[in-house]
Amino acid sequence: MTLAADGADRTRTAFLALDYATHIVENYSHDPDVTDRAAHALGSARKAGAPVFHITHEAMRDQFHPLLSPTDGEPVLGKRTLGAFATTDLHERLQAAGIRRIILGGVATSGTVLSTARWAYDVGYEVLICTDACADPDPQVHAALVDESVFPSSWLGLWRIARMVDSSAVTGLLP
Repeated sequence: MTLAADGADRTRTAFLALDYATHIVENYSHDPDVTDRAAHALGSARKAGAPVFHITHEAMRDQFHPLLSPTDGEPVLGKRTLGAFATTDLHERLQAAGIRRIILGGVATSGTVLSTARWAYDVGYEVLICTDACADPDPQVHAALVDESVFPSSWLGLWRIARMVDSSAVTGLLP
């Protein structure tokens, strides 16, 4: 086990790239720069040797945004629902790899990110949301989900179940 200076176990962390298909990014993102920041986070995960899983709608498994395309050996899972778990074998793959912590990035925050984060939290994963590698069609909805100051008493916020980080922090979260 590798412990970081803060004592966190960083050996069992995976990066989940959610719905970075070109059509989804171009039609469901309020932020035109989300792909640049997501590519930075993805690159940091790869450089650290963290497992990377790409999950998108099964009809778009070969339509990834050019900056966020899978590399050889990275699993691409096709889903039929909003979240990454219900219609894939993602949970089984993560369990087999000993993954206990996941970092999520994706489009849309109110769709795949929210659904995946809640499922992951409910089954016991430590969840981190790479907030600037996520986007939504509605920037206010995105903010409400990732920024506690927007609606501090809401139970909808992802900040209630996950740690919010930005793409520049991904390197420090991995071995």
